Amino acid sequence: MYKNIIILIVATVSFLYSQDELDGCSRLKSYRNLYFSNEAPTRNQQDFDVKFYDLDLDIYEDTETISGSVGVLASSLVDNLDHVELNFTYGMTIDGVSDVDGNTLAHSYTNDNMLTINLSSGLNIGDLAHIIIQYHGSPEATGFGSFGFDYYSGQPMIWTLSEPYGARDWWPCKDTPTDKADSVDISITVSDYLTVASNGLLDEVSTDNGRTTFHWKERYPIVTYLVSLAIYPYTHFSGVFTYEGGITMPLEYYVFPNHYNSVQETYAMTPDMIGAFSDRFGLYPFIDEKYGHAEFVWGGGMEHQTLTSMGGWSQYLIAHELAHQWWGDMITCANFHHIWLNEGFATYSQAMWYEMRDNSIQSLHNDMQTKRYLGGGTIYVTDTTSVGSIFNSNLVYKKGAWVMHMLRHIVGDPMFFEGLQAYGDLYRFESTVTDDFKNVMEDISGIELDAFFERWIYGHYYPIYESTPQYYSSTNGSYYLAITVSQNQTSPLFSMPIDIQIETASETVVHQVENSQSSQEYAFILNELPQSVIIDPDEWILKEATHHNPSYVGNVLTGDLNQDSALNVLDVVQGVNLILGSNQEYFQVWIFDMNSDGSGNILDIVQIVSVIIGDPQQE
Repeated sequence: MYKNIIILIVATVSFLYSQDELDGCSRLKSYRNLYFSNEAPTRNQQDFDVKFYDLDLDIYEDTETISGSVGVLASSLVDNLDHVELNFTYGMTIDGVSDVDGNTLAHSYTNDNMLTINLSSGLNIGDLAHIIIQYHGSPEATGFGSFGFDYYSGQPMIWTLSEPYGARDWWPCKDTPTDKADSVDISITVSDYLTVASNGLLDEVSTDNGRTTFHWKERYPIVTYLVSLAIYPYTHFSGVFTYEGGITMPLEYYVFPNHYNSVQETYAMTPDMIGAFSDRFGLYPFIDEKYGHAEFVWGGGMEHQTLTSMGGWSQYLIAHELAHQWWGDMITCANFHHIWLNEGFATYSQAMWYEMRDNSIQSLHNDMQTKRYLGGGTIYVTDTTSVGSIFNSNLVYKKGAWVMHMLRHIVGDPMFFEGLQAYGDLYRFESTVTDDFKNVMEDISGIELDAFFERWIYGHYYPIYESTPQYYSSTNGSYYLAITVSQNQTSPLFSMPIDIQIETASETVVHQVENSQSSQEYAFILNELPQSVIIDPDEWILKEATHHNPSYVGNVLTGDLNQDSALNVLDVVQGVNLILGSNQEYFQVWIFDMNSDGSGNILDIVQIVSVIIGDPQQE
């Protein structure tokens, strides 16, 4: 059924998973894992900015071919721009290249998958080039399919999935997420029993001689890999999202007829999801157009702008792909090294949907436990030449979601969600890298996050903590608890705050401390005997941890020995001598300032190690 299919076994298989395992962009099908050597923009492509694409294509399901034209409107960013280079997978037939006035333009199209077009005259900064490429052929099927001719229930099912580099397989374009076209027109002509679903709003439908043309208009900025087609004899139905004083946005659903009843329950959750995410992320970004789903024959889903392609209908799949409309579509990773900005965000949004649906933070934590990954590798994708590396479910999706989870706890909910909205406002309809997000979160929270992002995004593995608590009883009835926290991993240290939970007979208290050393001690004053100590009790950190029960060490003397309401060195010496007594034993002595604020903060403790006074035999 598919043309020119080459089977390639990839060593990295963890990115191929079913929607039941992650319920997100599962990227299940893989036709030809093409290793792209030219995934970055060329030098020439950095010299022009695409403003508009105009796709006008005829699609023939019987011959599995396409034909038509693509118009490209581009603005020069340099002086003397004399040609443009467009990505276009080699194998199609170029029928002609011209400017908007019909003048033929010289071009070359070779097996380097690049279409080079000479302009009729050089352009200076701000000048526009309007190029029209006419072509036909059978699209290559690379990556996750790019352009698929398929069948469902005996009927043709034509679909696209162009992420990461598949748009070039079926239309000539500047195929990089760094350059969003301001808008796209999509006119698709098919047999009259088929329906074409696509981005934006449906402007016109016309039928002539047994063939129907669907004209869609996307008027928000869009990257090439999000331009999509889903074509089938669909059952179409609509819903509505209501926002801000009763204003409404259409919800459009294109489903396989035999699934119409099956999808109703979870599709009905879509308006609530849009509202919930709008509260946390800012208003749905394509509010003047639509949101919807179009079924296709593929495991999982793909977040095509304003119309997600769906291979299932679980609420968690819906939540994941909907969240992408903010994180992936409105703001897009500038290159696939930083794809976690798309997929980690959307995966964490699934967990947040549980939280918002159930009004329960525990639901969030429960879902995050299903996303734990404790292996090696970096979230930052070092190899962007294969889909296996880019869409690694453990690193990019799961561990990327944990970065969001940990960051939320570090800065706190108010700053976290304010930061997300500020990030959305600042980079609205643009493309970003990790540092852009980090800088916004630092500005909003006032917390320096370099160490956190450096270790978690660009580093391997995770912390392995061990807590060793010891306590002292005192003459005033208090207990002095010393907790040694060790990082036992062989990989470099993690520098970040951790929660320490201390439980006594009558209360449970959580303290947050900064931790950055292989072994670090923390001290607390308790009114009762400590019963247990737990690191990160609520599971905000991706980690392993070993906890020991508190062990008794001995007694200490506290208070002002001179009864002058002030601690001084004489009190320290007297305290040491009194505790040492005639046995001359080696002890650690704590003097607690009873005139402090009583919080038990470590700063309220004067910690005296016996080495300060030298050999006890000489005192």
